[in-house]
Formats: sequence, C-alpha cells, structure tokens
Amino acid sequence: MSQPTHPSFYARYAWPLMAVLVALIPLTIQGVVGTFQSANNNVAQWLPQNSKEVARYDRFRGRFGADDFALVSWDGCTLDDPNGKLELFARKVAPPPELAGKDDRARWFTSVVTGPRVLKMLTEEPLNLSRKEAIERLQGTLVGLDGKMTCALVTLSTEGNDKQTAALDALQAIAVDDCAVRKQDLRLGGNPIANAAIDIESEKAVRQWIIFSWAITLGMAWWSLRSWKLMSMIFVVAGYSSLMATALIHYTGGTMNLVLVVVPVLIYVLPLSAAVHLANYYRDAIREAGSAGAPVRAMLAGWTPCALSAVTTALGLVSLCVSNIVPVKMFGVYSALGILLSLPMLFGLLPVMMETWPFSASPSAAGSSGGATDRWLRRLAGGIVRRHRPTLAICLAVLTLVGAGVVYIDTTVAPGRFFSPKSRWMLDGAWLQEQLGAVVPFEVEIRFDRDPSKIYDRMELVRRAAAAVGDVEQVGETISAATFCPSFQPRRSQGGPQLGNGGTGRAFLKVFGAGDGELIKRNILNKRLQRHRRRFLETDYFTEDKNGKYEYWRISARVRGSKEIDYGRFTSNIEDRLDRFRQAEGESAKNADVTLTGMVPLVFLAQRELFDGLVRSFCLAFAMIAVVMVLLLRSVSAGLLVMIPNVFPAMVTFGTMGWTNSPVDVGAMMTASVALGIAVDDTLHYLTWFRRALDGGHSRRAAIIEAFLRCAPAMTQTTLIAGLGLLVFCFCSFQPIAQFGLLMFILLTAALVGDLVLLPAMLASRLGKCFQRRKKKGE
Repeated sequence: MSQPTHPSFYARYAWPLMAVLVALIPLTIQGVVGTFQSANNNVAQWLPQNSKEVARYDRFRGRFGADDFALVSWDGCTLDDPNGKLELFARKVAPPPELAGKDDRARWFTSVVTGPRVLKMLTEEPLNLSRKEAIERLQGTLVGLDGKMTCALVTLSTEGNDKQTAALDALQAIAVDDCAVRKQDLRLGGNPIANAAIDIESEKAVRQWIIFSWAITLGMAWWSLRSWKLMSMIFVVAGYSSLMATALIHYTGGTMNLVLVVVPVLIYVLPLSAAVHLANYYRDAIREAGSAGAPVRAMLAGWTPCALSAVTTALGLVSLCVSNIVPVKMFGVYSALGILLSLPMLFGLLPVMMETWPFSASPSAAGSSGGATDRWLRRLAGGIVRRHRPTLAICLAVLTLVGAGVVYIDTTVAPGRFFSPKSRWMLDGAWLQEQLGAVVPFEVEIRFDRDPSKIYDRMELVRRAAAAVGDVEQVGETISAATFCPSFQPRRSQGGPQLGNGGTGRAFLKVFGAGDGELIKRNILNKRLQRHRRRFLETDYFTEDKNGKYEYWRISARVRGSKEIDYGRFTSNIEDRLDRFRQAEGESAKNADVTLTGMVPLVFLAQRELFDGLVRSFCLAFAMIAVVMVLLLRSVSAGLLVMIPNVFPAMVTFGTMGWTNSPVDVGAMMTASVALGIAVDDTLHYLTWFRRALDGGHSRRAAIIEAFLRCAPAMTQTTLIAGLGLLVFCFCSFQPIAQFGLLMFILLTAALVGDLVLLPAMLASRLGKCFQRRKKKGE
C-alpha cells in the first residue's frame, strides 16, 4: 500500500481540535457539578401525571394538603418530654409568628405536629378527654404502643420537597445541634426521609465505587493493548465522553436521580470498549502498512461496525422512553445522547491523538494473532463449526427453557428494598415501627353530598370504615376526624371513639323507648358535633369543596413491613374490604364515594408500570434493531435470524430471575434493552469480518473461523473491560445500582457466549446460507 503524500485531516487540524476541547473543559465541569447538585428522588414524581391514580392523589392533596411527613423521634422521646427537647425541636422546625424568619432552616418546613401538643388539645376545652382515652386514640400514630414514646411529624414546604436532602440535613442539625439529641439516638422515617436517603445512597454508591471501576477498566485496557500511550488516549476519550453526557443533564434542565447516577459510568465503559476496538484496528493498520496514515486507515476500517454499534446501542436505550417511570425514561434519553456524543470523541479526538503521538511500530497486545493463543482460538472455532448441530441445539434449548421463566418475573419499587438491611435508614425504620407502629402511609377518602344535619351519622360511618380498614392484615392504627371528636363514652374503639351506645344512650332508651330515644339521642349528638364542625375542619381530616356541594372525610392508615409487603395484593385487599364495607352498610353508604389513595397505590402503580415498561421497551428495542439489521444485511431472513444470539443474554438472564423469584427493581429493568443494544455491537463486528472473509474467497466455514480469530480477542477484551467495570458496583450498599452492575456483567458475559458460540454454530448450519451475499449476474 502506498504511503499518503499529504497530511491527513487529523494531522492538519489536530491542535485546533484539541484546543476547542480543552476550552470546553470548564463548561463541562460546571455542568457536571450542576447535575449532581440537582438530585430529586421523590417516588410520587416518577409516575405519569395523566394516570388516574396520580390525578386522584393530586386531588386529595389539593383538598387535605400534603400527606407526606418526616417522622422524627429519638431514644427517650416521651410524652412527658424531659428537658423540653421535643417542644424545642418543634419550635425550631416551625417557629411561632414572632420568631418566623430568624432561622433560615425553617424554610424547608411548613408545620409540625407532636404527640404532647395533640394530647394537650384532646384533654383541654372543648374536648376534655381523659388522658387515658386521649393516649389510646393516639397510640400507633403519635404515641407509641407503650403509651409513653412519642414523635414529631414534620410536613415539608414546597422548597423542602424539591430539596429533600437539604431538609433532612436541617432536621438533623436542629435535633443534634440545637436540642442536644445524640446523633446515634436520632431516628428518622417517612417518605421524605426515604427519598432523601435514595439521593444520598445512590450518589455515595457511585462516588465510592467509580474510582475502582475506572481503575479496573484502565487496567484491563492496558492488559488488552499493552501500551501506556494507547491506554492514556482511550482514557481521555472515555472520560471526556462521560463528562459531556453528565453535563448534558444539567444544561438541558434535567435532574439527577437514582437511575441517572449510572449514566457517567455507562458512558465511560461503553466508549472505552469501542475505543479498544478502534485501537486494535489501529494496531492492525500499523502492522500491515506502517504507522504513516494508520489512524485514517483504522478509522475507515472501524467506522462501519463501531458507528452501527453506537446506533444500535442508542436504539436499545431510546426504547426505554416508552416506560412511564420518569427516571427510566430520562435514563434512556440521556444515555442514548451520551452514546451518540461519544462518536465525535471516538472518530475525532482518538485519531487526532494517534496522529499527534504516533507509534513507529505495532504495539504488542494480549491476544494478538499468532502463537499459542491463535492456535487455541483456531481449535475452539473449528470445534464449534464441526459440532454446530449439538451446539446450536443446546443453545436454543437453553434459550427456550430458561427464557420461559420471564413470564414469572416480579417487579418492585418499594423503597425498603433499595437499602442494605444494615443501613441506618432500615435500622431507623425498624426502630420506629417497633416503638411507634407502622410508618408507610395510605389514605381512604369518603365523599358525601354536603349535609351538616347528618354529621353524627357520617362520623359513625367514618369510624366504622376506619375499623374495617384496620382489620386488614399489615394495617396499623388509623386516624380520622373521629379521633378528634368529643367523648360520648370512655370506651375505646378501633379508629376512634364509638358514639352513642354508652350510659347516655341507655338513659334515653329508658325514658323515651327504643324508637323515640334513639331519635332524640341522635339529634342531641348531631347538635353537639355541629358545634365542633369548625374544629373538625381544622384537623385536616374533614373538609368541604369551595362550592359547598360536597364534604370529604379522610382516614389515614399505615402499613407494617414495607419491604416484605406485596403492594399489588395489599391494594387489592384494601379495595375489596372497602367494597364489602359499602355493601354491608347498605343505605347509609349508598351515596358515599369511597376511594383509596396515598403512597401505597402509587407504589403499586409504579411496580405495574415497571413491568409493562420492561416488556414494551424490550419489544421496541428488538423491533428497531431488527429493522436496522435487515437493512444492513439486505435480507429479512438474515436480519431476523441474527437477532437470536442478541436476545439470548436477556432471555436467559431474566428467565433465570423469573424461575428463581428474584424481583426486578428499577435498576434491573433498564438492563434488558441496554444489553440488547450492546450485544448487537459484537455481532456486527463478527459479521463484518465474516463477510470480508467470504468476499476474499474463503468458504463459509473458513470465513467463520477467520472471523472468530479476528473478533474473539477483542470481544473478550471489551466484555471484560465493560463487564468488570460495571460488576464492581454490585458490592455497593444501594441495591438498584448493585443489581444494575451485577446484571450488566451477567448479560455481557451471556452476550459473549451468544456471539462466540451460538452465532458461529448458526452460521455453520444451513441457516448460515442466509448471510452469504447473493452474487450479481455476470459475476
């Protein structure tokens, strides 16, 4: 091959191109910092706003205000409030009007409710409950099961909900610094705390393990290429690609979440793997015709497979946009854009550095052609070709039998599964549940036509509805407007006091008889409750619409064991219990509209959407990539057949999860479509060399072996680089990222089996004839 007589494009514009990239570094770094400062993991905001469950929840919040609260307590936090710590904490979190604005930390919160404050309200005018009855009404909510332990329920402001990690820091600072609560004694729970914990743990997982990931991938890159110079070039390309993809989130108005935290890692290991492929092309170009012009020849040889690989990977990622889980959708968009942004780095920056700091001879590399490795690979490929029938049969049997397990896949987005059982958040949750009762909230809303004269009947109906909800397994205590009504008898009942069947009711019956006595009793109790109607409106458990047409009654309940609960079955049990309650009530509940809302139905909706999104995104990725393969191979049959080794890793991996009842969380859900796109990368490289060998006059079986010799080392290297770089995250304590890292390693390993075992066996069979180019007439 003749040497080029003029400098290449890369040689002419090397320094200007590098100067532009260097100039962009400050903006890129600024974008990365802005991205990580914008974390938001509010589970309620993950769901599509047009769903009926979200719309119902938004209407509920519009009527009653926020139902999310941060639950704060500590060892020794009791109703007697020794040293006044709890009251001091409450005044710091929500200062009285005369102190408002003096403590900037209070802007994160709107209100605070404590056990002692509510107990005082219940035992003073006008309710005048006995202390014993008041404590019984509050047990399991604001008062512990021992009748002594208590807590504070803090409602976050709009700003606090947007920046829940800052709100968590403020709560901790107030309790520890201002109220002298020991940090190890402080206990925090509730949805805002769980959301803030997701922010903290997800970012900490990436921060702690990304250095190990970089070290492993760089070490594997050096082992593959045996050149510090090439390794440094590849690191610059991969690192810059990762930074650009991360900065893009900030500059397009996105916010970081528990899924997007893996974007910097993914858009580091994938471009690094592609750069290793191009480095191998560069090494081959030097070996064949010298270093002069080698970068140009390497880019020409690697352009088609590497660009198509990036496109198919991006298609696999874009398919995630069909998911209705917002973080998954965002991950698909930003990861796909990151992959496409890496192309200018791969085909611009990498060859520029190769031209600027060239090699005078081909650098040695692990797995290079020749020697013992070459002979071993030739024997392996020959064995697969000779025994292609049993090999193909075994692979297809595994694909079919193991893959059938996908129908048993179970999904989960329960925050309790995101953390290690030994994490502070799980230990705090267990302590709070043991001392104070269940902590995961859900709400029941009952709507009536407005009629103040029926307040007694409706209060009784709400009480019975609360009792019915409380009878469901895993439901803790309930709280409703009945909790704050005057006492008509000293006896306690589930969900609030039972009205009108005590001494007062019996006296009426003796004097007036059953019929008249009941009517008079009802009228007196109605009037007494009407006098307290305004107080009920102030409790956030009873309200009216602006038009005065409807009145709404709220029952708040909590769920025990948020990690183990089957949200689908639990939601179904609650709805079934409410339906049976309405039927049993008959005429009194005829005009009552009873609905279930709150975080529990939203979590169930998110789990359902997670599964639906997994199926839809994988099918869409399959369809889009199959179309690309059909167009590329110019054959419908070849395009569809080549998808078999590409679906092999996802079907086997997720089928195994289905058979073993391993739940798929939000981190695992993304891997199927990502793995499908990545698996096509190696398939394209293999088919490129296979067809080149056929065009060079090799027989089909010889072409399979030649392609195997060309691709197997690079495929193994890139699989180890990407797989081990992601596998390291399986050791982190944040489970979605841990599962993402582990599954990506398993999927990439299975993809290697698909491309180096199943694909060659398929090409060697009669099916391989579909991949041979048809000869044109006259050839």
